Amino acid sequence: MKRITFIRHAKSSSDDTSLSDHDRPLNHRGKQDAPKMGHFLREHDIVFDAIYSSTALRALTTARNIASSVGYNNEIIELKELYFTW
Repeated sequence: MKRITFIRHAKSSSDDTSLSDHDRPLNHRGKQDAPKMGHFLREHDIVFDAIYSSTALRALTTARNIASSVGYNNEIIELKELYFTW
């Protein structure tokens, strides 16, 4: 059975007000937590056939960290349509 897993980006930084929302990076905690989430998913045998990410820096960084941690070696599919603000 196929499964869809939605993962929100790790904690981002708002320190640099000159950056657009789209370009905000992960903060220190986010950089630590994203790989931890990947390791958690791997320990629970979560396998991804595909990973899609927003083009936002914080989302892509989170996706790349998780992909690395779970051993996902395929391309991360970047979709600008996944980026939106509330």
